[in-house]
Order: sequence, then C-alpha cells, then structure tokens
Amino acid sequence: MIRGWDGLRALAFLFVAILIGGFMSYAIRVARYDPPPVSQRADAIIVLTGDTGRLATGGQLLRDGRSPQLLISGVHPSATVDDIKRHTGLTDAEFSCCVVLGREATDTIGNAREAGMLVRENGYRSLIIVTSDYHLPRSLLEMRTLMPGVELIPYPVRTPPPWHNARAARLWLQEYAKYTAVWVRYSVAPRAEQA
Repeated sequence: MIRGWDGLRALAFLFVAILIGGFMSYAIRVARYDPPPVSQRADAIIVLTGDTGRLATGGQLLRDGRSPQLLISGVHPSATVDDIKRHTGLTDAEFSCCVVLGREATDTIGNAREAGMLVRENGYRSLIIVTSDYHLPRSLLEMRTLMPGVELIPYPVRTPPPWHNARAARLWLQEYAKYTAVWVRYSVAPRAEQA
C-alpha cells in the first residue's frame, strides 16, 4: 500500500513539474517576441481585438506604411466605426481606404478564419499579426494551421508579465492552458482545413 501511495505521489510530482516546466517555456517564448524591424512589410496587418493597445498598434503600423491593408478581426457587434476609428487613431481617409472590419469572429479560431478569408480573397502571402504578447503563441498556431505557407509576422503588444501581479499571472496561466489544449488537439487530430 505504501508503495502505491509513493507511486501516486511520484506521478503527481512529475505532472506538476511538467506543467511548471511547460509554463516556464511558454513564458520565455512570449518574452522573446520582439516587434519586427521597421523595414519589414507585409501584405496585410491583422489585429485581434481584445486588450488595450492592440487597435492603436495596428493603426500606427498602417500609418507607418508597414502594409496597405488592416483587418480588425473580432469587432464586437455593438462597436461603431467611430469607436474603432478613435481607438486606432486613423483619419477618415485612412480608415475608409485601408481598414476592413471583421465582425464574425468571437474567438481565436474565428480570428484565424477571418484572416484566412482575407488571404484567399486577395492572394496575400504575408501577414503582420498584432495581439497581446501572451496571446501570440495560440494565435499563430491557429493561423498556421489554417494558412500553411503564409508568412506570419508576430507583433506583440506588451502586457504585464505573470510575476507582476496576481491578475497578470492568472491571465497568462489561463492562456497557457488554452494554448496547451490547442497544441494537443492539433497534435492528435489535425484540422480538416490543414489537409
């Protein structure tokens, strides 16, 4: 009986060690995302709505000439064009010529589908992906699955690291759990769209 409990404790310890090691690897990966060089251009910029700063970053990239088109994916149905314009900092002319609002996506898979539709309609080969730093690994995984062969350029919007406060730690841990679930799902059963 004692040996049985020792085995269970050893397995529990191993499981916790794997989780902690996985989260550390994930946090290091997130910390290593740097904005691409100013000279790097893409066919389109994709902003995934959510945390503060994403829309402003996408607007600035468009103004800087990093791409001729900006897709804002996951726009809430109640958000008006004026709301979005205000958050991006874009003028009426910049907005009307170059911004596409994606209102269908309600999650990261939906964001990837909206981006994939834009790619297929326009024959795009490269995208700058703008989202919070901790959200990039899962976003890139979903998009690579739906858009193999398209160059995805991560553009992190920095957030407080998990050691900054309890809220940040909870947010990063939740995202790590979601990323792990998506990674396992694609490892076991790749998406039909991937085939």
